[in-house]
This record gives sequence, structure tokens and C-alpha cells, in this order.
Amino acid sequence: MKKIILTALAATLVTGAAFASVVPVTEMSKDSSKIQVEYAFDQHVSGSDGRDDGFGASLSHDLSDKSALQYGYSKTNADNGDIKDHQLAYVYKVHNNVNIYGAGTYIKSGDTEFGYQGGVIGHTDLTDRIKGYAKAGFGNDIKQSYQIGAAYALKPDIDLNVYYGYDKYSIDNNDKTAKGIHAGVGYSF
Repeated sequence: MKKIILTALAATLVTGAAFASVVPVTEMSKDSSKIQVEYAFDQHVSGSDGRDDGFGASLSHDLSDKSALQYGYSKTNADNGDIKDHQLAYVYKVHNNVNIYGAGTYIKSGDTEFGYQGGVIGHTDLTDRIKGYAKAGFGNDIKQSYQIGAAYALKPDIDLNVYYGYDKYSIDNNDKTAKGIHAGVGYSF
């Protein structure tokens, strides 16, 4: 019961916040959940005059040792129009170091669009406490999405994340890219 209440509270906080891209699901353990928040600094958004920032948050729940659901909300604050991105993804482990995912997306950047995205997530242990990961995704409203980064296990249930992300959005034939460094923290429960 406590886990359901915590999950509902976390989902409420995530959807009520203004948050940019999110760390992908790499490890799965049945009935585990994870909430992550991050800050995207020094983002470069195409058509923007300066460097922009943003925030990201996600909530994931492992359905089994091989599958998980992840909801992510991101917001990039750009001087030529904010990019708000909601994504609900189903992640499936196909190998010890490879996951695939399929996702539904809702993007708002001037206009809005519903769509889908699919891709692959690779991950490996770099040291006892550092896990490296890379993600590539393609879809109809996000033509391309790439990430490369690392997570550092500060404690068994807390990790620090740093990654470089690149997203190319195509909304009503209006292409926009956002790329830059993201840093954040994750808590598993």
C-alpha cells in the first residue's frame, strides 16, 4: 500500500512540474520503481539566439525482470518557443545489455502532435559503481533521439546521472533540434 501511495505521489509531482529528456531504463527488477529528476543546462535549440536550459523527470515501474513502463516529461526552455515532451514507453530486455522500447508521445512546441517512437538502449558496467548507456530512437514526431551517458551508484537506491542528449522534433513540417548536457539524480524504491 505504501508503494502505491508513493508511486501516485511521485506521478503527481512529475506531471505537475515543468521538466527535458530523461534517463532510459537500463536495469529491471520485478515490482521496483524509480523516480528521476534532472536539469538540462547549456542546451542548444535550433533557431534560438542563445543557450537554453530545461528540466526533466520520469517515473518507471518494473513489471517483471524483463519489462518496465516509463513515463517521462521534459521541457526545454527556448527563447524561440518551449518544447514540452510527454512520453509513455514500454521497455523490454532482449539481452543482458540490450533493451528495446516502444513509446507513445505527445509534443507541444507551438503546435501539438501525438505520435510514436521506437528504439534500442544499450548499457554496460564500466566499473563497480558506474554504468554506461546509449540510446537511439526513431519515430514519426521525434525523427531522431540519441543519448550517451553514465550513472554513478552513490548508494544502492540513489544514483547520479550525466548524459549528452540530441532530439530532433518534426511538428507540422517544422523541424527543431535540442542538444546538450543533462545531469540529475535517481531514487529507486
